[in-house]
Amino acid sequence: MQQGTAPRADGKDRDAETADVAAYMRVSTTEQRGRYGIPVQEQAIRAFVEQRPQWRFVEGRQDVGESGSTHSRPGFDALLGDIAAGRVKLVLVHRLDRLGRTAAAIWRCIWQIEDAGARVECCTEPLGEPGIERWLTVDGLAQGVEADYKRILARTQAGRQLKAVDGGWPGGPAPYGYRISGKGAFGSTLEVDPAEASVVRLIADLVIGGLCGFQGLADELNDRGILTRSGKRWRPSNLVRRLRSGTFLGEVVFRRLDQQWGDHCTRLGGDGRPLHGESVVIPLPPILSADRIKAFQEALVKLARPRKNPNGEYPLTGRIHGQCGLPYVGCFRSKDGVRTYRCLGWQGSVACGCVFLLADYVEDEVATRVNALLASMPPSSRPTLSSLPEVVTTSIGQIERARSLDRLVARCGEELEALRSRAERDLVVAAATRQLESDVQVFGRILAHARDWLRELEDLGHKDARLKAVFASDTPDIRTLPPSDRRRVVELADVRVEIVDPTFRSREGRECSTTEWHQRTGTPVPTDPTDGQWEHVDRLLRSKYPAHHFRSPLNLRAALMGMLHRLRTGIRWPDLPERFGKFAKVRLRQRTWLADGVWPDIMRLLNEEGEGSPVFERAAVPSLVIHTDLDAARAS
Repeated sequence: MQQGTAPRADGKDRDAETADVAAYMRVSTTEQRGRYGIPVQEQAIRAFVEQRPQWRFVEGRQDVGESGSTHSRPGFDALLGDIAAGRVKLVLVHRLDRLGRTAAAIWRCIWQIEDAGARVECCTEPLGEPGIERWLTVDGLAQGVEADYKRILARTQAGRQLKAVDGGWPGGPAPYGYRISGKGAFGSTLEVDPAEASVVRLIADLVIGGLCGFQGLADELNDRGILTRSGKRWRPSNLVRRLRSGTFLGEVVFRRLDQQWGDHCTRLGGDGRPLHGESVVIPLPPILSADRIKAFQEALVKLARPRKNPNGEYPLTGRIHGQCGLPYVGCFRSKDGVRTYRCLGWQGSVACGCVFLLADYVEDEVATRVNALLASMPPSSRPTLSSLPEVVTTSIGQIERARSLDRLVARCGEELEALRSRAERDLVVAAATRQLESDVQVFGRILAHARDWLRELEDLGHKDARLKAVFASDTPDIRTLPPSDRRRVVELADVRVEIVDPTFRSREGRECSTTEWHQRTGTPVPTDPTDGQWEHVDRLLRSKYPAHHFRSPLNLRAALMGMLHRLRTGIRWPDLPERFGKFAKVRLRQRTWLADGVWPDIMRLLNEEGEGSPVFERAAVPSLVIHTDLDAARAS
């Protein structure tokens, strides 16, 4: 009935084997980095290794601030890489709970280490020989670790529940406008923060007064020199969270049921109710009166536009850089439903001025570049094909492990049936039956963990199969992949995008009507008028318009030169040099002359000598330079 890896045939003690040992250490919070968590673990592990002359301590890997209930951690992932490279044959932990705080997490860590080519040992708890003995030992220890974790969690949650019921503050940052009284002590509550409360009242006044839009509200607060609690400028994103918080409702709800997304949502049981206690409404000391809160909520409904769901992901977030050097991030423009990338410099106290990019355009350019590079490389040398074997190997190992456990459970079930018929007559057989029943329960739990992990690996394997099908194609096209897979391709190829045209400016909407007229008619833009040409233009204008048209302080000759300058260079109206006059008045005169049919006559007079130039046609998109690791791979 022995399953898994067979024990040593020569019967020698495993401690006498020569082994390169790596320590794995973990603490759950970053605050423990400088305390005793990691040093205590490392000291115990080194002492354990020193007692075994055949073992050689190679290195230590640690995860600081990583929860034991997660399955992927930077230090642990690096440890798996060391094992795969052949540098480590044995992983030593101080206690088994350093691998995880749940049985599922512990088993997955052990299986990943075994599939990479090493084994796990523990300083304080012998795990036994490979096979059934080890499975039973690890399961017992893992169940104890998870039980301790659940007790701590239940005790903590029960304390928070009791505190909330008594009207205290159960934990976490205080809502904006409040501070925690007696923080860190028993019975801490919320009290009004006078400085933030004045901001809350100002925001309520502005919203009720009809200030337009969240951006306008954020700009108003920033212009008044009011910063957020963390000392940053207000943005629509952080402002909306405050406006929809309990501050402007007069109460907060502990264990909310209407927000079931993100990492900090209320955990629900199978019946849909909170797992660790009922929802509790905590009244807040009033900052706004009840009538003021009602008026605010009514105004907030009018202020907020209906939310549109972002269209897909943003695989190039953090991989685009403009002239200021800061990265670009994905940004969904809800007013017209357009996906864009914008530079983080726009959020600074002084906007950097970097252009925004249409997401579809830049993602299509990257896809075209990556597709061309892949197509130029033989399928066997494409680096992405050789970078995805680990999941397949692990899946094969996990399939064999699940099958082995399945056979073991079935065999034990058959033996149980045979023993139960004899258990009533023989006390020894009855005791053996009870022990076997207990073991079968253990094997069933381990099998359930193995099947759960296998399903996740198979899902990941399907994604890898899609990628490999694209990479192996004679005409690879990553556009056929779903957004999450395109993001993986971008990461594997290490795509970097640079905007190389510093003069480009993003413009949308309708083209200038005067520019459109020049493009449609093919009329060149003349040079600046000479004195003689201006006399003819001035005579033309006075024949078309009454005297008040010329009483403006605007110098019409300078204004006409500004119009021609803009048509030749393509600059924006606000960028028009001041020597031509105020841009708004110059723009208005140009529109008037075009609408009245005077502009074509002016162009005819100025183009008589035939020295004009074509009207400026701006590029719809900026020039990009796309770098990837595929360039170096193809060159080699």
